[in-house]
Amino acid sequence: MGLLWQALMLRTMTSAIADASAPASRKQAAGILVVDDNAANLLAIKVALEGLDAVVVQAQSGQEALRHLLARDFALVLLDVQMPSMDGFETARLIRQRERNRHTPIIFVTAFDHDREDTLQAYAMGAVDFLFKPIAPEIVRAKASVLISLQRRTEEVAEQAALLRQQERRLHQQELAEQERRWEQEALRRQMEEKSRVAEEMARRAEELKRMVAERQATEAKLTTINRRLEESDRRKDEFLAVLAHELRNPLAPIMTSLDLLEMLERNQTRGPTPDRGKARAVMRRQVQHLIRLVDDLLDVSRINSGKIELRNEVLDLTTVVEQAVDTSRHLLNERQQTLTLNLAKMPIPLKGDGVRLTQVIANLLNNASRYTPDGGSISVTTGIEAGQALIRVRDTGQGIPDDMLESIFDTFVQFRAKGGGLGLGLTLVKRLVDLHGGFVSARSFGPNAGSEFVVLLPAVSEAITTPDVVAVEGATSAAAPLRLVVIEDHEDIREMMSLLLSSLGHSVQVAARGTEGVALCVELEPDAAVVDIGLDDIDGYAVAERIHAALGERAPYMIAMTGFGQERDRKRAFEAGFQAHLIKPATAEAIARVLASARRRPSTPPVSAATDSDVACRIEQQHGGRVDPLSTPEVSQTRRANVGK
Repeated sequence: MGLLWQALMLRTMTSAIADASAPASRKQAAGILVVDDNAANLLAIKVALEGLDAVVVQAQSGQEALRHLLARDFALVLLDVQMPSMDGFETARLIRQRERNRHTPIIFVTAFDHDREDTLQAYAMGAVDFLFKPIAPEIVRAKASVLISLQRRTEEVAEQAALLRQQERRLHQQELAEQERRWEQEALRRQMEEKSRVAEEMARRAEELKRMVAERQATEAKLTTINRRLEESDRRKDEFLAVLAHELRNPLAPIMTSLDLLEMLERNQTRGPTPDRGKARAVMRRQVQHLIRLVDDLLDVSRINSGKIELRNEVLDLTTVVEQAVDTSRHLLNERQQTLTLNLAKMPIPLKGDGVRLTQVIANLLNNASRYTPDGGSISVTTGIEAGQALIRVRDTGQGIPDDMLESIFDTFVQFRAKGGGLGLGLTLVKRLVDLHGGFVSARSFGPNAGSEFVVLLPAVSEAITTPDVVAVEGATSAAAPLRLVVIEDHEDIREMMSLLLSSLGHSVQVAARGTEGVALCVELEPDAAVVDIGLDDIDGYAVAERIHAALGERAPYMIAMTGFGQERDRKRAFEAGFQAHLIKPATAEAIARVLASARRRPSTPPVSAATDSDVACRIEQQHGGRVDPLSTPEVSQTRRANVGK
């Protein structure tokens, strides 16, 4: 009898072990529920999901989707947002109210952009993502595959837990049988140790799986953050390069005008007062030296990215460099009626460096001080020698810099002070250029609205100071018929050179530095034509044209837009605002004369057709490097862009 009992127990144990090790029956295929009121969209998604080990169930309404969810579980719900009767958000809310489907993954599908509130609402309901129609098959397949895998992993863990519980029950029954047979205590202890080991192994694997999931989530979050930063950095770089390229047109305008003016003087073609040759040459020299270097840096993107800037060193007088920088920034200081005090060293301070770059350093500091100092404020520049180094100190009475921002004020695109304007690159260039010269720059603030101070230290030398050569430049132009003209331009060099050029052509010229001033001048004088800059400080050139047309009607002058923006949308915007011609900076004297000739014919001659104007513009551009875009009859636009450029 004892042997028979032992045989029966051995057979029972063998059967239990075989049952535990037998392969599980094939699991039910994972389900994907696709909800969309459009049958074509359902078919497209079903085709995109073909090949996955999953059953695709379709529903054309939220109510039908809820019925399917009562029948079975799904690894993923692809839910259309826009549906009649019950939209996607309401359907998702009802799905989440059922405990069994509280954690079912939901991906919203929409043909429309969603706002921040919808996004937060969707993620609050457990949405894992948004997809936009038309859906890329690769994307929806990839996302569905991941969610199906996660569901299967979850099912496997549940099955393993069930197997563990089943094994525990069998071990318990075996233990009772062994106790009934009075097995030895040592055999029972070994069984308990084995049970503990299995449990610990399962716990270890579960913890490892949890750690892997956490690491993956952390990596995905990190990649998302990095991608967002890269996108922002790329956007800022593109915006900076676009605006910088546009700003480069401003120096070109006075250069072109001065060249035309000098050529007219050479040919004795001027009809009005004789312009100052020296002033024209000085403007060209200053603008050309600055422009050439900036264009070199702009075009060589690899040098900008790597921070490589080539210096052309010579021995300079610090006082001369400061005076050139002051000349460059003078128009900004004058516009804001700010007082500039120069405390320059009485003796020359020689230093070795790139004159254009050092002028740019000081001019950037002056522009920065002016930009953050209220109208009528004070700015001072002090030079001297400190510990054998050349010292430049720029101080203002502006709003100051917060203490926690002083360390990062020289970083790229940093503009911590309100309403700073500019590209956010001026102080970054200051620091890089000073570093390249072997110098040091620092900033400090004296408190809110108490001003700030920037100090530059550069190595001084004892060598003789270099005197730059004077370059002679020749030009050529043609005269235009006498007209009464108004020039509206806020850039001092452009305004002055344009006035000199037009006066030399025999025209009667009045100038205005602000848009509102120019409107009043045109209404008072009723000139034959008005040359208007688009990027004015107070109101843009489009508003100027609209106000002049509103005030004068048919007596309005021939409106000529002058701008650094020359794309098709810019010409269209000028046309809508009431301009008859569109000049792109820098414009040659012949291009200006061509437009003024159209202004002179305006009372008796209809506007030239677009095709003819295009041909003329092309010829002028090829022969003289300028471009003119005459426009047909304008229509006043009902909307205006808030931000425009020159």
